[in-house]
Amino acid sequence: MKITFNIASIAFFVALAFPPTRSAAQSNPLDKKLEQAHAYINDKKLDDADSFMQKVLEENPGFGDGWDLLGDIRFKLYEDAQSSGNLMASLTGKLSITTQDSSGKEIPGGDSLARELEKILNSISPAKRAYSKTMYTLRKATYLTREAYRASTYLRAYNVDLNVDSNVSKKAIGYFNEAEEEFGNKNYTKAATLYKRACEEQPGFYKAQMYLGDCYYATGNSTDAIVSFKAAKERYPFLLEPRKYLVDAYAKTNLYDKALAEAISAVTVYPDYTLLQKLEDAAYMDNKRINIQWTARGTFPNKIEDSTKPGDINAYSSAGDTAAAGPWAAYKAALGKLQPFCNKKGIVVKPTTLTSSKYLEVYSWEEMLRNSNDPSLSEARRIQKLGYLDCYVMVSCFHYDFYEQYLDFVTKNRDRVVAYFNVFTKSR
Repeated sequence: MKITFNIASIAFFVALAFPPTRSAAQSNPLDKKLEQAHAYINDKKLDDADSFMQKVLEENPGFGDGWDLLGDIRFKLYEDAQSSGNLMASLTGKLSITTQDSSGKEIPGGDSLARELEKILNSISPAKRAYSKTMYTLRKATYLTREAYRASTYLRAYNVDLNVDSNVSKKAIGYFNEAEEEFGNKNYTKAATLYKRACEEQPGFYKAQMYLGDCYYATGNSTDAIVSFKAAKERYPFLLEPRKYLVDAYAKTNLYDKALAEAISAVTVYPDYTLLQKLEDAAYMDNKRINIQWTARGTFPNKIEDSTKPGDINAYSSAGDTAAAGPWAAYKAALGKLQPFCNKKGIVVKPTTLTSSKYLEVYSWEEMLRNSNDPSLSEARRIQKLGYLDCYVMVSCFHYDFYEQYLDFVTKNRDRVVAYFNVFTKSR
C-alpha cells in the first residue's frame, strides 16, 4: 500500500520487476505481447520496446496494461534524456552559427536567417521533448481506456498534487529516513515509532503521517490506521492519497458503508481511475453496485488554445489529434461554437443561449448527443434523461485535459456530485 513520489523510477522498476508470467502470456495474446516488450526492456532496447508497444496499441487501443507499460518506457526514456550526454542537450544555449559573404569573409552577427536557425537549435531540448511525449502518452491512454490505472495516477502526481513537505526540519527528516529503513525491512512497529517522532518534531509532516498509518495498516491495526489517515486528510483535504488510503482502511475494518461514503467524497478531489475502481469495489463490498458505465472517448477533450503564445518547439503531438470520426465530429465542432463565450479554461463567462451549462466539456457532449444516435452514447443519453449529464461528463468520464473545468464544477457542486452517486448506487 505504501507509495513514494519518485513516480518515473518506481513505475519502471515495477514494470521490470513484475513481467507477465509465462502461463498468463500463453492464455492471453495481449499478455504475450507484454512479455515480448519486456524482452526488449531486459535487453536494454527501450526504443525497440517503445516502437513495439506503440504498434500493439494502434491495433488494441483499449489495452490498459499496454498503455501503462508504454508510459513506463517513455518515463525511462525521459530520465535517460535528462541524464545523458546527448550532444544537442549539451549544446543548448551554446550553439552559434557564423555566416560568410560571397568573398568568404565572416559577417559580424550573422544574417537574420542564421540567427533564427541558431535560436531554434538552441531551444531544442531532448529531455523536454521526451517529457512532452510521455505526458501525451498518458493523456491518450486515459481517453481510450479506463484501465490505464498508472497512467491516470501519473497525470495527477506530476500535474496536480502539491509538495506539502518542502520545509521539513533536518531532525524530522532524520527520524523519517530511519523509519523508511525500518519499514523497508518490515520492522513496522519500530518504523511506526520513528514516523511518530517525525510527526511530533514536525507537525503536519505529510509523508510521515501517511506512512505511520501504513505501518498500522501493515500490522493489521486498521483502527489506528484510520486515525492516522484521517489526520492527513483533515490537514490536507485537497490531496487524494489520504482519502484513498482511508477507503482501504475502512474496508479492511469491514466498515463498508464508510468506505463507500469516503470514496464518493473523494471523487470531488480528483477522480483518477484507481479511485473510481475503489469506489466500485467499496459499493460491491457494501452489497451494492454503481450503476454507471464509463464511455470511451473518440478524441482528446476540446481545449481553448492560447493564440497569444508561440508554439513550443519541444511539444509532442500526433497527426490526427484534432480530428474525430462518428459522433465525436459533432463534439469537436462544438468548440468553435462556444469558444467566444468561454475563458481560456473552457468555463463560460459570457451570456449565451447555446447552453445553460457553464462548461465547454458539458456543452460539447450536449452537442454530440443532439446530433447523433450512436449506440456508444447510450449511457450518456440515459443519464442525461435523468438530469445528471454534467456529473457524468465531468466526474465519471473525467479527463485531465479539462481538469480546471472539473475543479470549478466540483467546487460549486459538491452536494450534487454526492447526490448523483447516491442516485446511481443500487442494491445488488
